[in-house]
Amino acid sequence: MVAAHTVNLEKLRGQPLIVGAGIAGVLVALHMNDAPCILIAGREPQVTDTGADSLFSLLKETGSPAERAARTLRAGKGLARLDVVQCIMGRMDQALTGLAQFDFIRTHGWPDTESALYAILFGILAKRKNVTIIPATALRQLVLVEGHVRGAVLATGDRIGILDTNVVIMAGSGACGLFGDDLGSSHGTGACMAIAARAGATLCDMEFVRFDPFALSIETTGKTSFAVPPLLWEESVSLLNESGHRLDGTGKDSDGLARLVQQNKDTGHSVFLDLSKQFSGQSVVAGDHLDRFLKQCGNVGLDPRKEALPVKAAAAFHIGGIMADIAGRTSIAGLWACGECASTGLHGASALPGNALLEMIVCSEMVAESVLNESKNMQIDVSMITPDLSVPNGAEGMLRPFVKMALGPVREGASLRQALFRVSRLASCDDAALVAQMMMISACQREESRGAHFRSDFTAEASVAHHTELCEKSLAAMVRSIAYNVHDLNTMDLQTH
Repeated sequence: MVAAHTVNLEKLRGQPLIVGAGIAGVLVALHMNDAPCILIAGREPQVTDTGADSLFSLLKETGSPAERAARTLRAGKGLARLDVVQCIMGRMDQALTGLAQFDFIRTHGWPDTESALYAILFGILAKRKNVTIIPATALRQLVLVEGHVRGAVLATGDRIGILDTNVVIMAGSGACGLFGDDLGSSHGTGACMAIAARAGATLCDMEFVRFDPFALSIETTGKTSFAVPPLLWEESVSLLNESGHRLDGTGKDSDGLARLVQQNKDTGHSVFLDLSKQFSGQSVVAGDHLDRFLKQCGNVGLDPRKEALPVKAAAAFHIGGIMADIAGRTSIAGLWACGECASTGLHGASALPGNALLEMIVCSEMVAESVLNESKNMQIDVSMITPDLSVPNGAEGMLRPFVKMALGPVREGASLRQALFRVSRLASCDDAALVAQMMMISACQREESRGAHFRSDFTAEASVAHHTELCEKSLAAMVRSIAYNVHDLNTMDLQTH
C-alpha cells in the first residue's frame, strides 16, 4: 500500500483501475494474476459482520447447485436471468474450492465471518507486487473518448489527478447507506453507480433493495448495527408488539417479514422478535457465529435467551445497479462492474442469503479474465482535460428522510413522487441525489408489487415481468413526464439537469 499523496499517476498509466476495496474489488485484483493493476479505496476498506451470515450460508449449503438455482429463480419472481443463475450456481463449488487454495485458508480452514475472510484476502493482496493499493482516494469522473474509457479523474483530499487508463472496473457498494440504517454492510451511497450513469452507462432495476427484516432497533450512535442471523428465524418466527400481541408472520418470506415489521412501525407500534424457543434447544445455538451474536447482543444490554429483541427492517443489499453481463461488461466500452454496484441478473426481484457473496466470488474471476483477454493498450494523453465534477454526496444528510419515506419496504405513489420532485432539484450536481433519483423513478415506473418491491397502491404482481432500465440523459424528461401525469405544474420548472 502506498501513501496517496506520493502516488505518481504518470508511472501507473495504462494500468486497469479497480474502484472499491471491499471483497469484490480485492477478489478482482487477486484474479489479475501478475498483471499490473491499481486498487483505490474512497474510505478505509472495511467489511463488518451484521448477522447476515452470508459466508456461513454458502458453506452450510447441503443442496445441489441445481437446487440453489431453483430457489434463486423462485425468489427472483421472473426477473432473475436463467443463464446467469445457472452459470453462477454451476461454478459455485469450483469457485469456493479455488478460494480455499489460498495458503491461509488451506492451512487454517475457512474463517467464521465475512469480515475475517476479507482480512485474509486483503492481507494476501497487500503482498502482491503487481497491485498498487491507494487508500483514501476516490474516483470522481470517467474520461471517455469516442465512447470508450480513456481515463479516470481521481481525488485525494483536495488533490485532483487524471489517470490514463483504458479499463475501469467498478467494484463499489450499492446505495443502502442512503437509508441511514447503520448496518455495517450498507454504508455506501452508490458513488460508482452515479459516476457510471454520468458517463452514459445503463443502469437496471434500481428500485430493488433487499431489507433485512430483523435488524436490532437500538440506539447505535457511533456504532454499527447488526441483524439477527437467518438461522434463528428462517424456520419459525415469533413476533410481538409492545403490548405482547402476536403478529402473524406465518408463511412470509424475508421480504414479507420486512413489510410486516415496517407496516407495524409505520402505525406507531414497536416490534419484538421472540427467540426463546430457538434458544431452548442447545443444538440450535451451537456454533461460533451464534456465540458472536449473543456477544453482540450483550454489548448493547440485550439477551435473546431471556427477552424478546426490538427489531426493525433495514436496507441491507442493493439488488439493482450498473447493468452488466456475467463477466462484468457494461454498456460502455472499457467499463466493467462487479459486486453490489453491478446488476448481472442473478438476483432478479429479491436476493437469497449468501447469493450476493457468491456472485462476488464467481464473477470477480470472470471479470478479471475478461479484462485480461479483451482490454487493449490504446493510450491517449488525457492530462490536459479539465474535469467537470459533481459533488460526491454533499447532500447525503438532506436526502435520507426522503429515501426512507419513499423507498422503504412499503412504497406508495404519492410519497414516491413527492420525494422524487424534491431530490431531482439536486441530482445534476450531487452524486447521492442522482442515485436516489434513479431509484425513485424506477420505483414510480414499477406499478406492481414483486419481490422486494412492494407498492401499497399496486399490491398485485403484473402478469409479465419486466426490467427497468435508465440512462442519465433521459432522467429529466422522465421526471417531467411523471409530473405531467399527476398534473403537478409546479414541477415543470425543476432544473433537474
